[in-house]
Amino acid sequence: MDRTIPLFVGTVANWGLLGALVVQVYIYYLAFPKDRLVSKIIVAFVAIAEILQTIGSSRDTIRIFGSGWGDPEILNEVGWAWFSVPILGSLVASVGQMFFAWRIYIIAKSLYVPTVIAILAIFQLGAGIWTGVDIIRAKVFSQFRLFIPPQAWLSATAVCDLTIVAGMVFYLLKAKQPEFKAKTKATLSRIIKLTVNTGVLCALSAIANLYLFLAFDGNNYHLGVCIWLSKVYSNSILVVSTVSNVFIA
Repeated sequence: MDRTIPLFVGTVANWGLLGALVVQVYIYYLAFPKDRLVSKIIVAFVAIAEILQTIGSSRDTIRIFGSGWGDPEILNEVGWAWFSVPILGSLVASVGQMFFAWRIYIIAKSLYVPTVIAILAIFQLGAGIWTGVDIIRAKVFSQFRLFIPPQAWLSATAVCDLTIVAGMVFYLLKAKQPEFKAKTKATLSRIIKLTVNTGVLCALSAIANLYLFLAFDGNNYHLGVCIWLSKVYSNSILVVSTVSNVFIA
């Protein structure tokens, strides 16, 4: 029972956050039909990736709670988790982190912090893909805890998110400098505060996932967070994009 609860909680939360994402995508395309093509492509890509991620993780949940119910060995089988969690999860996270890096660049007009974020995002994407490859090669979760890539993936994700938050806080303080006009300062402050809030949520989720993975070695408690972690990034992208367009308009 202890090993099925995190899977159940993660799956329910995953579907709930997918519902929130679908509503945001609908509002985005309805409210901003003339938004830049690049932004529309990013939103569409994130939505499609999240639908695939939800289908993959839900398939494993149905297999465990349905056809495989009562068989303890099925909990050790990888299923589609190698693709739905580390690969798609790290892919969506990297898109979200690059999105925030671009936002920081637009505000700061400097490449230093965005470059650091981009490097960390690429590293965590590579580690996430490597994690997926190792999972499918291992075939069972009992061998998975012996590998290093999951730790590298989750650690890089957390560090990248903390860097985003630190960068946004720095430029939030800088936005209060006298050279900014009052209207511009107010608009930037609202956008940056929202970005900081969403960045903090992403960082805390990634840190919680990393803690559960390291503290409870050999258990699957981290799946209670890991399954829906990418949804935090995708929803953050939609929130920041929508609110930014409203303020800019």
